[in-house]
Amino acid sequence: MTTPARRRPKRNKGGGKLNEARTEAGVDSPEQPAGGASGIHALEPEDGELFEHDPADISPNPMNRRLALRNMDEMIDSVKRQGVHTPGAAMHTKLFMEQYPEWANQVQHPERTYILGPGHRRHAAALEAGKPMLLILRDQWAKDRTVEENLISENNDRDDLSPIEQALQLDLLRRRGMTGEQIAERSGYGNRGTVSKFLNLLDLPQEIQSELHERRMSLSDGYTLSTIRDADKKNDTEAAHELQQRAFGWMRDDGITAEAAKSRLQIQSTVFPAGNMKIEAPGKSETEQDGQNDSDDVSHRKHETAEPEAPGQTAGDGSKTSAPTPPIPHQSTGDGNNQEQQDPKAEDSGAGPDKDEDQAEQARLAAAKESAERRSLACQLLLAQEKYASAPDLSALLVNAVLNPIEWKNAATLAHSWLRELRKGPKTERSPSTYFTKISEGEDASLKRRAAFAIALAANEVHATENDPDWDDRDQAHLKFLITNKAVAYEPTEYEQELLGLVSSEAQ
Repeated sequence: MTTPARRRPKRNKGGGKLNEARTEAGVDSPEQPAGGASGIHALEPEDGELFEHDPADISPNPMNRRLALRNMDEMIDSVKRQGVHTPGAAMHTKLFMEQYPEWANQVQHPERTYILGPGHRRHAAALEAGKPMLLILRDQWAKDRTVEENLISENNDRDDLSPIEQALQLDLLRRRGMTGEQIAERSGYGNRGTVSKFLNLLDLPQEIQSELHERRMSLSDGYTLSTIRDADKKNDTEAAHELQQRAFGWMRDDGITAEAAKSRLQIQSTVFPAGNMKIEAPGKSETEQDGQNDSDDVSHRKHETAEPEAPGQTAGDGSKTSAPTPPIPHQSTGDGNNQEQQDPKAEDSGAGPDKDEDQAEQARLAAAKESAERRSLACQLLLAQEKYASAPDLSALLVNAVLNPIEWKNAATLAHSWLRELRKGPKTERSPSTYFTKISEGEDASLKRRAAFAIALAANEVHATENDPDWDDRDQAHLKFLITNKAVAYEPTEYEQELLGLVSSEAQ
């Protein structure tokens, strides 16, 4: 007949029976190994119970996404003095490996009795200090396959975890096929947008990930860099990484923000290099395409409050213009040219000097429009900065705006579109006049200066666009200001270089 196993005493109960069981188990023996469990902690624990165990018999968990154990000296000193007073969690190693066969070959010490859940810093400190590890048995985590969630839940409020370590934790759940909503719910990270921000960091080049891990770069800057994509709208390719590293180089060398570096990339990607005669029709900006194509993008650059573009605005000569870019004059070459575009037969029979002149003029207008759009983006980049202009520059620009009141309406419209795109100022005012009135009546001095600078900058841009191609000193000074400003470092198009006299028309 088999003798039934002796029932173990519960740790939360006392009395004579517990004392008898302790004596029978020999847990009161004075011959306890150094650093080993003593007293009641020498009994085999039940799930959910608190116990002590030799840290040398506990294996680290391969799911632990910590890349480094920080600030260990202070913790080791504390454990030497007081022991481990905050328990970690552990499971039986054999059970963990049975429930997680995909991780079994990554367990460092499969022969050890227990494997950690949360508590790797405490475990390392206990090993170094020669003290027992205080644990709670959590076998149910392994049985329910919720070890990942509990590791994240334990760690997501700890300030010693870097953004990359947090991203790697969330990636554990993504690897199990969970959606962003499911990860957010299971991990306690709030919402899908927050989860997406962290996971996108893992698509960055290793150099930038290292900067984030070492906390030399903020989470927001890292996420902004992760939204920089290649021509196929992917952010994890070699081409995307080259762009991200170029932007990071500007951040490091020029001291600009990630948003400024991203905008500079947008400018440079559409500027004609010197000697390139190809003129392409301008397309949508990367930011606009992000807002349409990436449903998981949680970037704050999305245009939730952007004023809708009025389709098909008609200039005085019957041509089409698009807000907010100021109208470019002479969009049409006259009724004869419009007729030629409508009649395909006229194209075949219209060869000659006039047709060549029309084509040259159309090419010039396309280059002028492209250049104006790039300058407009550069102006937005300036307005996004906290230190957007020196006092002398700001004064000179304001003088131009104040002394040319006839430009006010167009300048205010353009400045209004820039600031709304950047989400600066009142969010509900869609009329430029009421928008700027509300700013002037407010108490935000910084916003007032930014709005005044925007109008002054827009007045110069309107003047340069309307005067094209007959630029005067003011128009040239406006372009040179964008070129020399450190935050923008604008690279003029070949068309603008010609207007500045840097290249001749014959060179084209």
